[in-house]
Amino acid sequence: MPDERPASAGTHAMTSAQASSRIVVRPGYSQMDWLRRTKRERVDGGDADAKPLDASRVISLEELATHATVNDCWIGLRGKVYNLTAYVEYHPGGAAVLEEAFGKDATALFDKYHKYVNGEYIMRATRVGVMPGYVGDSDSD
Repeated sequence: MPDERPASAGTHAMTSAQASSRIVVRPGYSQMDWLRRTKRERVDGGDADAKPLDASRVISLEELATHATVNDCWIGLRGKVYNLTAYVEYHPGGAAVLEEAFGKDATALFDKYHKYVNGEYIMRATRVGVMPGYVGDSDSD
């Protein structure tokens, strides 16, 4: 008997290629888990007991490029710089998808795949500075 539930119920059929390429997130590492974590702790790579990082510090493109490994990964997004090191294991696409962006301005790449996602909100707790020439808007900084 065929399944009569609507595809929107998450029961749509997948090809074997689609099923094998799916990224399965470990329990405790969903986007909701990430948002809960950022509400209760500092995840910008700094020491929780240390003085807060200066999120308005200008980070040169040269410095940004030095943070380009899975164990030390920063990206630029819309003029702001984020330390994604703690976030990598929460990313729904996995680390391999993010590696292309490590140490770079990732705005174009981010927008190519999910412009509709509010990355600045998701990454707000990981902000470590701004890119050269960034002009902030006082409502969001």
